[in-house]
Amino acid sequence: RQIVDALNLPRLEVENYEADDVLGSAARQAVEGGLAVKIITGDRDLLQLVEPRIIVSLPGKSLSDSKDYLPEDVVEMLGVRPDQVVDYKALVGDKSDNIPGVAGIGEKTAVSLLQDYHTLEGIYEHLDDLSSSLSKKLVAGRENAWLSRKLATIVKDLPVEVDLERARPQAFDPQRVEALFRELEFRTLMTRLNELQKSYGMSPASKGQQLSMFAAQLAQPSQEIPRKAALLQTSPAARKVVIVNTPETLAELRQRLETAQMIALDTETTSTDQMRAELVGLSFAVEPGAGYYVPVGHRQAEVKQLQLDQIIAALGGALNDPQIAKMGHNIKYDLVVMIRHGLAVSPVSFDTMIAEWLVNPASRNLGLKNLAWVRQGVQMTPIEDLIGKGKKQISMAEIPVQQAADYAVADVEVLFALRDELQGELETSQAAPVMHTMEMPLVSILAEMEMAGVALDTGYLSQMSEELRSRLEEIEKKVTRHVGVGFNLNSPQQLSEALFSRLKIEPSDRSARTATGFFSTSAEALESLRGAHPVVDLVLEYRELSKLKSTYLDALPLQVNPQTGRVHTSFNQTGSVTGRLASSEPNLQNIPIRTELGRRVRNAFVAQPGHVLLSVDYSQIELRIVAHMADDQTMKAAFLAGQDIHSATAAAIYGLRLEAVDKDMRRRAKGINFGLIYGMSAFGLSRTADLTLAEAENFVAAYFERFPGVKKYLDGIRKLAAEQGYVETLLGRRRYFPGLKSQSNYNVRSREEREAINAPIQGTAADIMKIAMLRIPPALKKAGLAARMILQVHDEVVLECPKDQLADCAAVVQQVMEDAYPLSVPLLTEARYGPNWGEMKIVQ
Repeated sequence: RQIVDALNLPRLEVENYEADDVLGSAARQAVEGGLAVKIITGDRDLLQLVEPRIIVSLPGKSLSDSKDYLPEDVVEMLGVRPDQVVDYKALVGDKSDNIPGVAGIGEKTAVSLLQDYHTLEGIYEHLDDLSSSLSKKLVAGRENAWLSRKLATIVKDLPVEVDLERARPQAFDPQRVEALFRELEFRTLMTRLNELQKSYGMSPASKGQQLSMFAAQLAQPSQEIPRKAALLQTSPAARKVVIVNTPETLAELRQRLETAQMIALDTETTSTDQMRAELVGLSFAVEPGAGYYVPVGHRQAEVKQLQLDQIIAALGGALNDPQIAKMGHNIKYDLVVMIRHGLAVSPVSFDTMIAEWLVNPASRNLGLKNLAWVRQGVQMTPIEDLIGKGKKQISMAEIPVQQAADYAVADVEVLFALRDELQGELETSQAAPVMHTMEMPLVSILAEMEMAGVALDTGYLSQMSEELRSRLEEIEKKVTRHVGVGFNLNSPQQLSEALFSRLKIEPSDRSARTATGFFSTSAEALESLRGAHPVVDLVLEYRELSKLKSTYLDALPLQVNPQTGRVHTSFNQTGSVTGRLASSEPNLQNIPIRTELGRRVRNAFVAQPGHVLLSVDYSQIELRIVAHMADDQTMKAAFLAGQDIHSATAAAIYGLRLEAVDKDMRRRAKGINFGLIYGMSAFGLSRTADLTLAEAENFVAAYFERFPGVKKYLDGIRKLAAEQGYVETLLGRRRYFPGLKSQSNYNVRSREEREAINAPIQGTAADIMKIAMLRIPPALKKAGLAARMILQVHDEVVLECPKDQLADCAAVVQQVMEDAYPLSVPLLTEARYGPNWGEMKIVQ
């Protein structure tokens, strides 16, 4: 509504009616007034409105593939006339609109009935002419049929007023629209607005002017939207850019850096892989509006470049001076690249990407260009404008030095304005301590882990890949025998035809179709059909093995760094809203460990000669955090007594002695222990724990009776999140849930409520792990041990440790992890070791 109003366009609304009804009524009124109408929509329900003077335009695979539907096109698409669409819906239903239809009546049957009897009334008047089975379905579903038709029918007589004169596109205030687009983070639309203004001879920065797309009479917008003052980017002509390629300019830069309080830095490289990237240039700024660019790797330089060892000798002191703070955007990448090229950087004090993420964990503006635009009104040059994209993309090393310098200095000088704004928000949201005592110190730790990498047994992966290839071929042959013809199992269209046309398998959801009209073969659709036919189970196995083979067995060897011989994943601090670390290139957190084949992939990650891999894992850390936060005496007593929490939970719920609990009881108790901290309802529990809904409800009731502290805590978190709009971890990390305060949409509110329950728990677990990671390296160094952290996945840390130091390393790491944060129940860990990540045994 805000956008429509800002563009000065009239809008039609009728209280308690859907947009379809308003469209139908407006179309009817327009036709009665002698006009023709075209309705552009993505909703096929509107096909019922089609007539000679009303066309409905529906998109194909994309908006550009849209098609206009005349009456004959509706018949060709659905098999029924536009006036029969509601009767068709009455029979087949529509899950997406909660229209039940008649159970057992499919699309072909509905079309056939309507071709013979024309209307729903006609069908029910001729029940005696139908087969007994079809007649029974229609009789049993009579009530649903009439209800469904009522639900599917678009209202055409609402009291809407179509004022054609008001509907002409009128003038609008570009500044008002720009302010709203910035608030809503519509960067692409902002570009289009600027292009529109330019096409009418208006500068995007013009003030107090209005714009009419169709040269209509100017009209003053009805209200003003307050606009946040924007710090516009210094133009390239006004910004001072010094290219450092002489001893004199290098000396000038050295003096500026050595006397600075804060250095903003960035690197220009040949790759996004920090362990393979070649250094092209370095940029520095110590104040807004000016900066230095040091070219070192331009291949066709139009100006000379200094030797890297000269630069290291001149700048190394300032870059490693503990009294001079350093900042950047995604600075860990620059840190790794610079260290690899001989430039140590310390201390790393501020990262605008991490700061934005802490202020708003769900932010879509973690990239520097988006962040500068949304927060400062600065429209920066996209990297694609320099190097292109796709097949025509070139390396940054091919860019002329002056052009690269202008681009690079713009990236560092804007950081000062962003830092000032973000630092204020960090303090307002009380996230500054998390930023400065946890996240920023962790940057250097993660950089060291990324550079260390992990060794990979590529021969093992090749052998396993061949094993899976043979099994995939075997599955293809079995499927062909069942179906009768060979086809591409990776083709959704061919698979859909094989399953639902050739094998006549009944889809679990007939309304779930692809854009091309075939029944869906998504993972969800096939999982719901598991066991319905051997081919379904074979296809599911095929997909699992195929994904494992392509994602890990074949891809991992390609990611071995040719210089180090190891795999170097990238740890992303801002990759989750909960605070947990993510990993990418490769993603080592998604290796499936619940299947035997998935666990075998871990066997490929090996220790270097003379070493073993040491894995230390927190034991049930999230449930221990729940016990502490909820202060539930029963749960705390179980942990303090060293009992298995799931068995203790089952004993409490069933009223049994601990030794009387069997595996099935423990499994159900485990389901509810983890389910409730993820905001799961009784319905969700019934699905995961193999219970009826009534059993699940009784189970939940019994659980809360035995663990009243947990119920009080969960109820309190829901209420607190709704009242203040955010929740916090024990260490003060916040996650915001605006939907709980302002969103009336039930689905959004339910999702946010579930996430609000879990966020303090999972977030605290992430915080505790990060504290441990900060303390492990200095603790190992103090003990004179040579182990180093190489991986962090979920609640587990993996180290590479000399064999003769295993026991000492395990003791140090376990002690640090268990003492990371004081809870009212003990934090326990389990240490395992082995020649690889998969075959490990407990450290005695």
